[in-house]
Amino acid sequence: MADAKRTIITQEIKTIEKVSAFSLTMTIDEAEALTAILVKVAGSMTNSPRKHTNAVLMSLEKAHVRDWEAPGHPFSLLASRAGGLEFKDFRPEPKPFHGVTF
Repeated sequence: MADAKRTIITQEIKTIEKVSAFSLTMTIDEAEALTAILVKVAGSMTNSPRKHTNAVLMSLEKAHVRDWEAPGHPFSLLASRAGGLEFKDFRPEPKPFHGVTF
């Protein structure tokens, strides 16, 4: 005789979804200024908003925006003692509670 029990398993699911997006047009000077800012961003590349700022930086690099280490780049105009921006990690998702609370 067959028997079935309901359980929970861990399974990786990959989906394709439509998401809202933006297109941004900027001048070379604006793109270089944004690059100078983005290279100062720190934080986890996988568990913080830094992964998004890094994606923008990579897009600018693919578009051949001048390397931030090149002479005359706006990055050289940032104060030498100026700190960067650091993202904290995303909060972990709360685990669902299945049980009794007293």
